[in-house]
Amino acid sequence: MTRWAIAMLGTMCVCRSAGAQVTLERIGRYDTGITFQSAAEIVAHDPTMQRLFVTNAASNAIDVLSIVDPSMPTLVRSIPLGSFGGGVNSVAVHNGLVAVAVEAPVKQSPGSVVFFDLEGRHLHTITVGALPDSLAFTPDGFHLLVANEGEPNAEYTIDPPGSVSVIAIPNARSELTHARARTAGFERFDLLGVPEGVRIFGPGATPSRDIEPEYITFNADASLAYVSCQENNALAVIDIASAQVAALLPLGTKDWMQHGRGFDASDLDGGVHMRPYPVHGLYQPDTIASYTVGGRTLIVTANEGEGREYPGYLEEARVKDLSLDPSAVPDAQ
Repeated sequence: MTRWAIAMLGTMCVCRSAGAQVTLERIGRYDTGITFQSAAEIVAHDPTMQRLFVTNAASNAIDVLSIVDPSMPTLVRSIPLGSFGGGVNSVAVHNGLVAVAVEAPVKQSPGSVVFFDLEGRHLHTITVGALPDSLAFTPDGFHLLVANEGEPNAEYTIDPPGSVSVIAIPNARSELTHARARTAGFERFDLLGVPEGVRIFGPGATPSRDIEPEYITFNADASLAYVSCQENNALAVIDIASAQVAALLPLGTKDWMQHGRGFDASDLDGGVHMRPYPVHGLYQPDTIASYTVGGRTLIVTANEGEGREYPGYLEEARVKDLSLDPSAVPDAQ
């Protein structure tokens, strides 16, 4: 059995894997000609025309590639997005409809979801929350969900609320212009508080402004969405029918002293030295995915461990700058 995969490393690579053992062989490549910038990041595939829709943040555009011949991906066209906002963040395709997440020129302002057909013709634009970071169609195609990250400005003086937009997709393309976004926000947690383990921090932080939705996946019947809130080390569960946050799930920590675990704790010791340490690490997932086994929805997370680092607020520090208990961490220096 042959499976296809798309790899992105500054250039676009088309790969294939065969059999139960996963091995990747590059069979095609498209080069944007842009280096040291984000010129090929998120990819969406249309199977009917064998086209890839690729976010090109360096050009603020969607590059449309043909992979009719996967050994030779070719550029069909670029869809410029400058008239719709300040930067492209994500793209998704379902049943001939292309949805693109575009942040505002000032990314703390409301962003947009822009819809196109497969030929790049603009169909409709919907205003969503601040900094739409990712978006995904439900498996049945009835809804599009958008994770509005709501990052603060560099000085950390403006921190817009994070949210998840829920857009019902009509059956008839002609009805798309009537589509609107409903917003699942986190305001009720300002009054109720958040479950223990959900990180709320930063200057003047409240849950509604501090929670930063990142990436979206769904359960099998598309009634629930699971959204990674990376900086908060949590998942938000969204009830799609009501467009409300049903739950916040803290992800806990990883004990790096357990057998078989370890990491390289220093970038200043001249080598790679993997070993356990008496610390607990945060998962802080970025991309997530889900699948169903025996009626249970299982979620897979890519745990990036993303700290906040702004001129106006920094939560990261080197161990040597901390006051630690020498009996617990005798070799911290």
